[in-house]
Amino acid sequence: MVTILFYTRAGCHLCEATEKTLRQAQSELGFAVTVIEIDSDPALHTLYNDDIPVTLLPNGRRFCNFLDPNELRRQYSRL
Repeated sequence: MVTILFYTRAGCHLCEATEKTLRQAQSELGFAVTVIEIDSDPALHTLYNDDIPVTLLPNGRRFCNFLDPNELRRQYSRL
């Protein structure tokens, strides 16, 4: 099963909207999602603070700040 990583933080309205889009795509496509809070890890906070939410696919494709569901479907079909 394909696992998509979702880097987020509590209280982030962009993160909440993106997670909703991601969960809708998950129900359609059947991938797994691992949610990672960046504020619990100083290294992740430094790496992703300016870009959250970040959705990371196994092929290295990264979506920052928002998630285009059509592009996610295209990228998912290539995995």
